[in-house]
Amino acid sequence: MREDGGRRTLRRLTGGLAALGAMAAALGGAAGTARAEEPGYRVTLEAELGLPLPGSTLQQPWFHAALERPAGDTAAREYVLTYDFAEIASFVDVSVRAVDARFCSIAGTTMTCRHTVEGEIASVGVPELLAAQGSRNGQSGRLKVSAASEGITVEGSSTLVRVGGPDLAAVRVPLKDNPSVGEVQNPRYSFVNKGTLPAAGVLLALTGTRGLELPRTAGNCEYADLPGPEQTVFALCSFPGAYEPGATYRADRGIAVRTGTRAYVDRLSYRFVEDTPAERAKLRGTLSFTQGTGPAVVMEKTGASARSTDLYIWDNTGWWEPTARNTADFQAVGDTAAGAKGEHVTVDLGFRNNGPAWVTGTSGGDPRSVGAVEFLVPPGTRVTTVAEGCDGYSADRRKYYGSKPGAPLYVCGQGTFVLEDARADLPFVLLIEKDVENAEGRIKVTSTYYGGHGEHDKKPSNDSAAVVVNPVDEPGDGSGGSTAGGTSSGGSGGSDGGAAASGGASSGGSTGAAGGDLASTGSPVLPVALGAAAAVLAGGVLVTVVRRRRGTV
Repeated sequence: MREDGGRRTLRRLTGGLAALGAMAAALGGAAGTARAEEPGYRVTLEAELGLPLPGSTLQQPWFHAALERPAGDTAAREYVLTYDFAEIASFVDVSVRAVDARFCSIAGTTMTCRHTVEGEIASVGVPELLAAQGSRNGQSGRLKVSAASEGITVEGSSTLVRVGGPDLAAVRVPLKDNPSVGEVQNPRYSFVNKGTLPAAGVLLALTGTRGLELPRTAGNCEYADLPGPEQTVFALCSFPGAYEPGATYRADRGIAVRTGTRAYVDRLSYRFVEDTPAERAKLRGTLSFTQGTGPAVVMEKTGASARSTDLYIWDNTGWWEPTARNTADFQAVGDTAAGAKGEHVTVDLGFRNNGPAWVTGTSGGDPRSVGAVEFLVPPGTRVTTVAEGCDGYSADRRKYYGSKPGAPLYVCGQGTFVLEDARADLPFVLLIEKDVENAEGRIKVTSTYYGGHGEHDKKPSNDSAAVVVNPVDEPGDGSGGSTAGGTSSGGSGGSDGGAAASGGASSGGSTGAAGGDLASTGSPVLPVALGAAAAVLAGGVLVTVVRRRRGTV
């Protein structure tokens, strides 16, 4: 695991928490109290809320409510929400947050909020809750909320509010920074209860990215596959018993993690939470689990630590981010075309990753583009149709064309990750403006990932590819790459497939999954804006694939 400064650590922590939450939400996990399965109107809250003891200087816990509506019902509607805090009024100070002052007011032990809501899900005002002076560690009660709107029934909700509670802080585990492919390590996970109350059972959630595997060998762990494309493995381990405040606990044996064949830079997160029905439901979601086959792992008390009087969510999760001893082979795909002056021809360019590793720019909590595909237009021709997801620049990169035709240089962003078998097509339509022979442009793949392209790609022979209009010589001039036959293209410029793609710029078509601007089938797309400065990218990988095309006017 790399050491990071405060701001970077905070980004990593928030990124890890957000990833877990997003995963649970996407898989249908319960984010709060139990909900009816049928579509309807409801207000949802956190299932439980722990308040730091009076006088705490640390951040108060996150607390939010949301109004959910049936799919397709997005018309504006006025809601009246009523919070009943009678059960907690004796030990909790309740007030209106400044951001909600226009919508909400308090009278007695109720807070009323009026909201006009549009859309299927909307956040609404919530009370600010602070443990009152004189409140006792462990005091608890329920905060209830109901909602009403003309002509419909809205399901209410409630949350358990407690003063104090367990605070499970993950302890960093020693793992290799540069493991070999196939290597199995057995970290003994550990945590400290820095809170004020015992934890009545503990859950350990393990989440791994694409290059990591979790052998299903711990008897008290359940294992599941995640839908990916980045996070693909998950394990949920349960440890019954009481875990005292101020004590440190460590697993009596390791829980295996293997560096897979597609590993390069990956991340394993390990997170400890108290074992409650709400946490268990949120983490399990609708995943299909398989029970581990080996002996159960036991958490053993190893000593005491300085007790914290505050509940603090930022230290529940730890990370391991290895850089495996592995490579990825990025390849650019060139093309040839033939036509007379005034004709339009299509060059089917592309990108592929020949593996075996995937490459990601999301490690470390600082998402960044893996790189880009750059296309230098052949002289005597002009681009009239731009491949989707590509932006034009002047040759010196000072002028930005956007997605408009006519630029001499195009940059197609790869996005934040490139899968091990990524494929994408980048068809460009060119107008032949001059009578030319052997008009040669170039396509190359560049990487801005940690250390540049050469860090993960050790095959420079396919670092660049020719794009030739009206070639005189036959294909196979030693510029590298594979060859393929093709058919003539017209002015619209279709694609015959076979070019490779990554998580970068969107394109005319692709196979395999991608994680950024390049188009992918069946994969989420995370566009990456590439300004002029970002277009100056280090390193490169290119290759020539030749197809003969005959243009038409």
